[in-house]
Amino acid sequence: MQAGNFAYLGKFTLPMVDNAGTMLTYGGYALGMGPDSSSMYYGCVYGGSVARVQIPTIGGVAKVLDNCKGPANLYKLNPTDPNPKLLGGTLSWGGRTILSGYLFYDASNSARASHFVGSRPDTADGPYTVGTELPGLVAGYMGVVPVEWRSLLGGPALTGQCCLSIITRTSFGPSISVFDPDSVGPATAPAQMLIGYPSAHQTLGAWDQPNPYFSSAARMGGVAFPAGTRSVLFIGRVGTTFCYGNGSPNPADHNKVINGVLTCYDPTDSDKGTHGYPYRHMVWAYDANDLLQVRQGLKAPWDVMPYGSWYLTDMDNNSGDSPMTSATYDPATRRFYVVARANGTTPTVHVYEISNAVLQPPPPSAVEICGDGIDNDHDGLIDEGCQLATPEVCGDLIDNDLDGLIDEGCQQPVVEICGDSKDNDGDGLIDEGCETPVALPGVPKSLYGSVKRATVSFKWSPPLTGGAVDDYVLEAGVTPGTTFYAGSMGSSTYVSVPNVGTGRYYVRVRARNANGQSAPSNEVVVSVGCATRPRRLSGLRATTSGGLVTLNWTDPDGCSGATYGVAVAQQGTSAPVAAFDTEEASATTLLPKGTYVARVTAQAETGVSDPADLQFTVNGSTCVAPSFRTKLRTVVAGRRVGLFWSPLDPDTAAADDALSPVSFAIEAGTVSGGADIGVLPMGRAKELLTDVPPGTYYVRMRPTNACGAGFASNEVKLLVK
Repeated sequence: MQAGNFAYLGKFTLPMVDNAGTMLTYGGYALGMGPDSSSMYYGCVYGGSVARVQIPTIGGVAKVLDNCKGPANLYKLNPTDPNPKLLGGTLSWGGRTILSGYLFYDASNSARASHFVGSRPDTADGPYTVGTELPGLVAGYMGVVPVEWRSLLGGPALTGQCCLSIITRTSFGPSISVFDPDSVGPATAPAQMLIGYPSAHQTLGAWDQPNPYFSSAARMGGVAFPAGTRSVLFIGRVGTTFCYGNGSPNPADHNKVINGVLTCYDPTDSDKGTHGYPYRHMVWAYDANDLLQVRQGLKAPWDVMPYGSWYLTDMDNNSGDSPMTSATYDPATRRFYVVARANGTTPTVHVYEISNAVLQPPPPSAVEICGDGIDNDHDGLIDEGCQLATPEVCGDLIDNDLDGLIDEGCQQPVVEICGDSKDNDGDGLIDEGCETPVALPGVPKSLYGSVKRATVSFKWSPPLTGGAVDDYVLEAGVTPGTTFYAGSMGSSTYVSVPNVGTGRYYVRVRARNANGQSAPSNEVVVSVGCATRPRRLSGLRATTSGGLVTLNWTDPDGCSGATYGVAVAQQGTSAPVAAFDTEEASATTLLPKGTYVARVTAQAETGVSDPADLQFTVNGSTCVAPSFRTKLRTVVAGRRVGLFWSPLDPDTAAADDALSPVSFAIEAGTVSGGADIGVLPMGRAKELLTDVPPGTYYVRMRPTNACGAGFASNEVKLLVK
């Protein structure tokens, strides 16, 4: 299949809310087909539940058939993690509903299960484990394998995930594993990854290097394997550039340091993080024959590359935003349904159709092999006229497969492994003449480092596979991938190293036991100290608004662990009216009317810089808290609570923010007007999605700035069951 086989038919819309008032806008997660081709599952606001909706004609409006419901045990993906738990995919299979779920931000790789199963989404039990890979590789979109490929690939269905926050727990590009939905339950369901790019194998491209197939701004919506073709298709979005910092709508700000933070041109996203503007909707196309080679052990999942890709230019949002929420494929109609993000607007589903594809049957197999459970010759029968598989065994001097050759393509003799409770050599005895296991440890996960003055600390997660770990080896070099130091760190997954010399270091960790050591973890970079005393700070400037003064400067050295000493005195005096240290390259303080001199120094282990001085004038002492009022909206779905807030007068809010940057705080109490549960600072966010325990809550939102707190929003009573 190529781009010409991917035909855009149009779109249809959904109501803003279901029949019970739960929002469908802000949703679109975990898209999946219903029990037949006339309905689909559509993820509701906050991503913890799905509604079943009728599929109308192109241009029509869908009818809600079943209201938003989700697994009651979704929080059990990790009950102690405060971050949201989201549904990643939905699959109707054999009268049951399979759902996948994941933690929104799993910095510690704490999740160990991913799938739920039940007669309906709200009766689904779980979470259950699928395969042996990290849940971040399987806990998303799902699809169906065509009948003619099931015996070849080892299962009837596909499940995958990509590009989550804390990307080292998932795939750096499309991933897919084959599994049997009927096996999802308390026992681990067997699965094999056929495409996947874990952090140790970033074949499609590095996280910070945009290319045609992957960068950190990539998102994956869904997968399709159209019957009669050899094409496995992923649909998602990519960023065409890379930048990490605050987003700005001003092209002139791109790659500039503003207020001590790198700024990226991105008119669609102002948050701090990765940016790839402009973004594009895209299809990744893979050849199923490559997946078959992975199944047969001839390739690794990360050795598989797309045979092609193409942009989707028919959908809305072609301004460069190209948001992607999720997608699903209907094998019966050969239609691909795609949802782009709807933030408060009418939910919309775009429809593509697979057309005019050149049919490609799977590769033939000459004979049936007895007892392997596979339809080798693809005639719909298993083991008819089969031949016993008799591979060559190395070193036995016997022509096992009777082809006149000895040991060609031979297999090593199977031996007993001590303590595994298995009859490895098939002679009816367990552990006779057994050999000690020789499994190496798996690869440690999620290494990260931090620096405080001359002390460097590292933390990582233990491997999830392989043999037992005796200790860990920390490796460091002065260039990527090199090692000038390697030392044992014991069995702990945390180490703090004091008195590290000045320099920039590239660090990895390996797991080790008596049989050897694992492959290296991800590599992190840390910088320690300055080579000399810090130089004088440059670009010191002051911005005043009433009595509110903001000082900004540029550090030409940027020494790790450096702090900045700030002192402000009235002109002609030596006693400071404000003096403090900060780790940021900016500072804000309130001052009465007058003329002042600010003095700022950089402080590092190697000394203190010469001072940078600046004279400035405060013309007034007026400083007021935010004057605008806000509206708070809430939605409750099971234990998932979503809070959304916005100014009633956006113009007043913008003016207040220009005078002094506004942040927000959530006040929550057990009685009306109370805040006995707590005050939760939200920074400049405009929404919060979280799971909470059962109870009754009274919640308000209040804007604040450096001058004080503003008016509380309307109060909302939340009842969480």
